Amino acid sequence: MKLGKLFIVSGPSQVGKDSIVRALWQDHSINPARIITNTTRAMRQGEKHGITYNFLPVLEFKKLVKNNDLLEWAIVRHSYFGTPKKSVLAALKKGKNVIIQIDVQGAAQIKKKMPATILIFITAESANEVKRRIFLSTKMTNEQKNDRWREAQNELKAKNNYDYIVINSWGKLNETIKGVKNIIKKEISQKPLPAGRQGRQALTNNGKIAILIGHLILFINN
Repeated sequence: MKLGKLFIVSGPSQVGKDSIVRALWQDHSINPARIITNTTRAMRQGEKHGITYNFLPVLEFKKLVKNNDLLEWAIVRHSYFGTPKKSVLAALKKGKNVIIQIDVQGAAQIKKKMPATILIFITAESANEVKRRIFLSTKMTNEQKNDRWREAQNELKAKNNYDYIVINSWGKLNETIKGVKNIIKKEISQKPLPAGRQGRQALTNNGKIAILIGHLILFINN
């Protein structure tokens, strides 16, 4: 059986990651697998253990770290988050395309361990637009907004480490979802780039994927 591929989606707060990833998990044409992340943070209203996250005590989480049972883990806002290794490897072995939404710390860890992982960074049109969307939110306190903006500035610095940079323009969510699905479909169907020809790619809302390989720019129509 052909092995599946691993996709990681990251990006700053309020750029549409949750909506995009939910749409990907629901699209059977890309044969997706969702992996439930482990966390030590408190369960919020409306969340369910084993569905939203696997909510674990700190000691149990640390045991997973010690036993090397996590593909990646990081401390985010004073809580531990980690991706269960066995679940990911089992899904890939079954030919499923695993789609994980994690932060830039975790993405870097997985890319180092599994270089074939495809990294997709979701962002807005500019850093100022990211900031505007964060402070536009009505679901966070001012302190939380300031924290998210500080995190966003660090996350934006990491975007050039990703294979794809996807611009989710304001009011263009459906177009962005379609574009990310096209990226995944192309990656599922194509062979890896030859050694030494790794490219950074950007998707814009004009419906084209720009693949940057050195100074060579190739535009692929969707």
